[in-house]
Amino acid sequence: MFRTLLECPHCKRRIALEAARSEVSQPELSTTWKKVQLVYTVCPECRRDFRVAGERRAAVLLLVVIIGVFVAASFIDSWWPLVLGGTLLLLQKKVAQLLVRAERA
Repeated sequence: MFRTLLECPHCKRRIALEAARSEVSQPELSTTWKKVQLVYTVCPECRRDFRVAGERRAAVLLLVVIIGVFVAASFIDSWWPLVLGGTLLLLQKKVAQLLVRAERA
């Protein structure tokens, strides 16, 4: 329920972003303070790679809206901004799914 679903640009199947993303660590390039890893997004069905666009924009938008709602709740003497902020926190993956899309590599 709380997975980010995408449509593969090649085979048009709906896949979970978490299932398509794989990380390969590179210890030879890593230091004590910085860990280097390569992130690949490959469709598990057709085995072709694709790019994911809109993740940062969705994260920034959700962060601004949630902080704005909680700041507004401190100035408004009502309970509805807290309910709205809590609902956004619970459904943030589904809201972010509206802004995240897959593109051909």
